[in-house]
Amino acid sequence: MHASFTRLLEASGGKLTQEELARRIGEQAQTITNWKRRGVSKSGALKGAAAFGVSANWILQGGQPYEHMDVTQVKGWDSSTPVDDDEVEIPFYKDVLISCGNGSFSEVVGNETRKLRLSKSTLRKYGVSEFNAYALTAFGDSMSPIINSGATVYVDVGRTNITDGKIYAISHGGLFKFKFLYRMPKGGVRIVSANKEEYPEESLTAEQIMDQEFCVVAYAFNVQNPLP
Repeated sequence: MHASFTRLLEASGGKLTQEELARRIGEQAQTITNWKRRGVSKSGALKGAAAFGVSANWILQGGQPYEHMDVTQVKGWDSSTPVDDDEVEIPFYKDVLISCGNGSFSEVVGNETRKLRLSKSTLRKYGVSEFNAYALTAFGDSMSPIINSGATVYVDVGRTNITDGKIYAISHGGLFKFKFLYRMPKGGVRIVSANKEEYPEESLTAEQIMDQEFCVVAYAFNVQNPLP
């Protein structure tokens, strides 16, 4: 059993079955089996950290499980903060760039977590739990004009089941990207860019999904594009 998987089990309390663990962090059971042999992926560590209140770095590398935590669950602003009652504070990974192009490696863990305000009414509108909401920065032009380079994208890490034609943050071979996703027969997936002329779509079979370490990290439910 890989050491990172052992730490993930420890973080969960050590009593969950692999199926229960998969449901708890929104992953497929087969993905959990792969982690047991190969180690937990960075996106998986991010989800595990959010679910169990430990450091994603600790899941991946060991050390201190509760110091310098990389993921902070969303919580309401405390009473001393002058914000509206309808607002909550969500983690903002401003320096974690999610590719909207061909992709480049983004170190999801080990970055400073900043905060953004988001209204509870917005979360209710999109059916997002405040404990699953995060903000990420996009770059590249493959999803333009829907998501432009430098946009702040709000995501729901609790929603990873694919709905055809929706935009998701994905991890594909260690690269993190925003893409349209479509389900294919026998467990396959189509990965589609908005800028189709420059970025042709990709199709993965169920076997390729496993071999290429593809997984859905989060559902993108809102975006704030920068001004030109």
